[in-house]
Amino acid sequence: MNEDLAIFIDWENIYISTVSEYNSKPNVSAMLEKAREYGRIVSATAYADWTDGEFRQAPPTLYSNGITPKYISARYFPGGKSQKRRTNSIDVMLAVECADFLHNHPQVGTYVLVTGDGDFIPLVSLLRSRGKNVVVIGVSEATSYHLIESADHFVSYASLLEEERAARARDKEPQKKVSDPYEELVRAVKNLKSGGKTRVLGQVKQQMIVQLGSFDERNLGFKKFKDFVVEAERRNLVNTVDQDLELQVYLPDEEVPQPEADLAAEEPPAAVETTGVGENGGGRANGEQPDSRTGFDLLEDLTPYELRTICQTVAGLRQPASFVDIFSGIRELDERGELELSREEIGEVINAMLNARLLSRTYAKPYEQAKAGMVLYALDTEREEVKNALDGR
Repeated sequence: MNEDLAIFIDWENIYISTVSEYNSKPNVSAMLEKAREYGRIVSATAYADWTDGEFRQAPPTLYSNGITPKYISARYFPGGKSQKRRTNSIDVMLAVECADFLHNHPQVGTYVLVTGDGDFIPLVSLLRSRGKNVVVIGVSEATSYHLIESADHFVSYASLLEEERAARARDKEPQKKVSDPYEELVRAVKNLKSGGKTRVLGQVKQQMIVQLGSFDERNLGFKKFKDFVVEAERRNLVNTVDQDLELQVYLPDEEVPQPEADLAAEEPPAAVETTGVGENGGGRANGEQPDSRTGFDLLEDLTPYELRTICQTVAGLRQPASFVDIFSGIRELDERGELELSREEIGEVINAMLNARLLSRTYAKPYEQAKAGMVLYALDTEREEVKNALDGR
C-alpha cells in the first residue's frame, strides 16, 4: 500500500517561476502525476491571493484536480499596488498549516512542497526531524540550491515537462542515449565557471538537474551528492576544496585555492595549564579572561544541555572534521529548534572550543583522494568535560 502524502503549493512562487522561465502557466496535472509516484495523495492545498488578476482563473482548474485553493490576502507597502508586494504572509500561512497538518495527521509520511523559496528550509528541517520524507518540486533555475540540498528529493519542473513529451513521443522516436553522469558533472562545472557562478555542491547539483531534467545520486549508489563528487575526484575529473564555508568544485586544470595562509601555516598554540571548563569556564588558564577575539564563555553562555548537545554532534562527525562540517552540524541543531544560536554565535562557540582545547587543529587532506590539504579539527575525547558530555552527564 502506498504511503499517504500531502501536497502544499506556493502558487505565487511556482506560477511566477514557470511564466518567467518557460512562458507558461504551471502544469497542475503533471505535478500531481509526479507526486503520486511517492505515495497516495490525501491532501493538496495551494496558497495565493486568488483575487489577483494573474491567479483569478486558477481556482476552477485546481478544484477539478482535487487541490484546495487557500486564499491569502496580499498586502502592499504604503503607496498602493505600484510598490513592492508583501508575499511573506503566504509563506507563513503555508508553513503554519503544514506544521498543523503534521501534528494532526501523523499517518502521513511524505510531504511534497511545490516551491523554490529558500525560506522554507526550516519547514523542511522540521518535517524531516519528525521522520517525514520531503519532496520539493520547483523550477531549477529559480530554486534555492540550499532548499534542494535540504530536501530528501528534488524534482525539477522541467523534468515533468520532459516526461510528458517523452510519453507522447515514445513510439515515434528512438530512445535517447543515457548521459554519463560524470561527464554531466564536468559539463555542469564548466557551465558554472563560464557563467561566473558559485560552484558549491548545491549549485553544481542544481546545474546537473537543469542539464538532465532530473538527477538523483542515489540511483548511482551514493548516499549523498558529496560522495558522488568525491568519486569523480578520485577519477581525476574534478577537484574540491573547502572555501568560504562550503565545498567548492573545480576542474582538473584549474588552480585549486589553498586555505588561508595564516590558518595553513598556523602552529598549534603552546601548552598552557588550564582549569578545563570549570569555575572560570572555557578552559582558560588560571586567572585569565575569556579570549578577546570572541568574548564567548562556554560555561556562562551555554547551558549544560547545549554544551552536551554540541559535543555529541561534533563527535558524530568524521574525525578530524572541517570547520564547514562542524559549523553545519551545529547550525542544523539550530534549524531543528534544539539550539538558538546565530551564525556569528556558532562561530564564537567553535572558537571558544578551540581556546578551551576541546577541539585541536591539524593540517591534512579531508579525505584520501583530495588534491589539497586544509585545516581540520578533532574533538579531544580525553578531556573530562568532553567525556562527561558524551556520557550524557
